[in-house]
Amino acid sequence: MNRRYSFKTIITSVLLGVVAVGCQPQQPKFMRPQGDAQSKYIDEATRIEYPDTCVESLDDVMNALPPLTLDNPDPKEEWLLSLDEVRQMALENSKVLRQISGVNFSANGVNGTPTLLLASPSASVTVWDPAIIESNPTAGVQAALSAFDAVWNSSVSWQKADIGRNYESSYQRTVGTRTDVGSFQTTLSKNVATGGNVYAAANVGYEWSDATNRLWGSDWTSYIEAGFTQPLFRGAGVEYNRIAGPNGTMGNSNGVVIARINTDIALVDFEMGVRKTLQDVEETYWNLYYAYRNLSAAAAGYEAALKSWRTVEAQSRIGRPQGSAQNVAQAEKNYQSFKVSAQEAQNNLYKNEQLLRYMIGIAPTDGRLIKPSDEPTVARVQYIWEEIVAEGLARAPELRKQKWTIKKRELELIAQRNYLKPQVDLQGLYRFHGLGHDLIDSTNKKSNAWGSLTSGEYQNWTLGVTSSVTLGFRREMAAVRNAELALARERAILQEQELELVHNLSDLYRDVERNYHLIEDYLSVLRAARKQVRAVNASFMLNKTTLYEVLQAQQELADAETRYYRTVIDYNLSVVYLNFRKGSLLEYNGVTLAEGPWPNKAYFDSWRHARERDAGRYVNYAFTSPQVVSRGAYPQIQGTDPTVASTTNYATSVLEYTPNVDDVNTNALPVYSNGTTGGQPAILQYN
Repeated sequence: MNRRYSFKTIITSVLLGVVAVGCQPQQPKFMRPQGDAQSKYIDEATRIEYPDTCVESLDDVMNALPPLTLDNPDPKEEWLLSLDEVRQMALENSKVLRQISGVNFSANGVNGTPTLLLASPSASVTVWDPAIIESNPTAGVQAALSAFDAVWNSSVSWQKADIGRNYESSYQRTVGTRTDVGSFQTTLSKNVATGGNVYAAANVGYEWSDATNRLWGSDWTSYIEAGFTQPLFRGAGVEYNRIAGPNGTMGNSNGVVIARINTDIALVDFEMGVRKTLQDVEETYWNLYYAYRNLSAAAAGYEAALKSWRTVEAQSRIGRPQGSAQNVAQAEKNYQSFKVSAQEAQNNLYKNEQLLRYMIGIAPTDGRLIKPSDEPTVARVQYIWEEIVAEGLARAPELRKQKWTIKKRELELIAQRNYLKPQVDLQGLYRFHGLGHDLIDSTNKKSNAWGSLTSGEYQNWTLGVTSSVTLGFRREMAAVRNAELALARERAILQEQELELVHNLSDLYRDVERNYHLIEDYLSVLRAARKQVRAVNASFMLNKTTLYEVLQAQQELADAETRYYRTVIDYNLSVVYLNFRKGSLLEYNGVTLAEGPWPNKAYFDSWRHARERDAGRYVNYAFTSPQVVSRGAYPQIQGTDPTVASTTNYATSVLEYTPNVDDVNTNALPVYSNGTTGGQPAILQYN
């Protein structure tokens, strides 16, 4: 009784101690505490620190000069650039595609600065994006193909057991069992495209035991076997495994076809990024041209206002009626207004010039002032409405991206329907077995495991079918219905995208015609305004009109000239916007996209694989014929063969995105070469 009471007391004391300790945090005790350790952690765990990384800055960042301003208005030289030169420079310096999102152009000037790269760097489009998507280790093409790689698994283990036993035999009292066990196993397995798995395995085992009923105290066992598992319904067939992959699960298809479609979608995103960059480049170029024209009009008005002011003051000094105090004040006010307008126009020109520098990827100021050398067209561009709609529906990259998404959903629906089938697998193996006192003994083949194995004395085989059927198929039916709804959603989105595209093309088609007619109208207004200025000046000198009418005529002339050139720029940009929306802007600018050069090792490997394929014999091992996924290469230049590099005058530059190959030199600088003979296109290479 006392012993049980003592044991209960001990247990109660331990439990109370554990509860007491768990009620509050406990600090560890040390023999010799030194210093204030608390200050090393409090207030420092979340302090702002600087990352330990080093990326070399661009020369255009480090060597930028102070910007041009009204107080610093004199550049060292004028830099004439054509639109083609600007476009080529922008593509050459565009490993990261720049955009002018957040910038607004208007007749009064430019507002805002590009901040997309600073605010959302993850949303930026780069030449590495397609390769990053394709080389994704979990969802890329190589990741999907890796599911069919052969896998070699091996294991080696050794264990010793010394276990007591509480039993007695008729021969002797056994108080323990002692064994030594060793095992070596290696297996080579591979998933096949039809959904099955094949493998070959070898095993060597050793066992020593002190049991009395054994022929040998120690023995070796070995076997070699080959087997397979092949699904007959669910998970069977090349089509399903190309879509879902051998490791696919319900609602999660990660086969090689899905991975390839993801890469195609990434290429479309890259194409749209290049297209947006080219649109921004051309928009910035023509707005810089307009800034020069606006400054010219403001400067002409400024000079005319200054001349009128001086004329009125001269008339005032000689006492003529035109030189009244009211006229002098009005002339001075008009002069000051034109001065402000000229300064605003000059400052706006500097901002536009800096935006163009940003788009072509150079320093904001380097002592030169860019001036457009091309003149905007005033020739009439006529489009046929039916051709615009047909071309837009066929070439718009947004629609092509959505069609890839629809194809992806169609394939996923096929994969989900496969899960409605029962799980029935055909399995089989064949094994050669060996047993002996020794592992290898050349003198006695019957007493060693290897000799027993190679003699074929012990052979085993198994062939069977396993099945598993879910009664009701609730989850499977839900997965199919989900895939059907997702497909219906994407198809409806495509239809609405096409409707929205036609509306956009209609507005842009109208804008092209409207702006052309406005050019004619504002040109007539400009001519009339010039005549009015000459007539009013002559009447004023004859004291037949007031100074107010003279100043009003000067202001109207400046406004007419500004509106005319603004309309010319709007007309050219409306043509750009129309080509942008119908998917022909890259061809309009003479730009094609191509995969960049591969390392020499990649060319060698492709040549070797091509020889192996040519030397082999095609075998159709598929249970089902896979459906067509792609219609072939997209012709970037209409009317040409997309598989042949363009050598005509259609293309002026080629932007190459980084391929997904090994040994890509990401630190290499872009190399630019300009074709000089035979209409050879300029090539922008990104290594």
